[in-house]
Amino acid sequence: MNKLKKVFNILGTILLVILIAVVIVMFNARLSGEAPSVFGYQIFRVSSGSMEPELMIGDVILVREADVEDIHKGDIVTYKGEVDDFADKFITHKMIEEPQLVDGKYVFESQGIVEGALPDPLWYEDQLMGEFVCKVPFIDSVYTFFLQPYGLIVFILVIVVLFGYELISLIVSYKTLDELEYAENNSEKENNNNKSTEELASEDDDNQNE
Repeated sequence: MNKLKKVFNILGTILLVILIAVVIVMFNARLSGEAPSVFGYQIFRVSSGSMEPELMIGDVILVREADVEDIHKGDIVTYKGEVDDFADKFITHKMIEEPQLVDGKYVFESQGIVEGALPDPLWYEDQLMGEFVCKVPFIDSVYTFFLQPYGLIVFILVIVVLFGYELISLIVSYKTLDELEYAENNSEKENNNNKSTEELASEDDDNQNE
């Protein structure tokens, strides 16, 4: 039973740490207007149909940070638009040409794959966010939930509950240790008293024998 309780405590602690990390990353992303990023990977949610049928509206995708040398024709990449309708938006499109070095800067040419899509305005290496890795199934609902105003509140409440549970468990553990220490001290005192009593009784017996 004690081992099971320890396992639950460890799992609870791990879950608490993960939730805190997720909330910090998500909250920071919302404040900065940037995409959530963890260990060089970013999470984006597809909001247009320009990449259908490969990427559908609502899909959550994982994007890995990449250097220019990693990007080639045919790769799907995410970049931050700066002109026209793309300004201040994260765009995920397919490369239609190899990156070209122009005046000391790499220029990228990309385009959506939906029928009738037009090439994107040219963009540069400092706009590159990364390379598409994969879709993350079943996460779109969670991601959408967090984007709602009450999503952050729910996450905070979960953290408070878990933190409260861990705090109570810690207090109970310290209390149990104190009780055990108190019991050991009393037991030691009783043993010492018993020894003293036995020694006195032994001395009395010796005196009587004399």
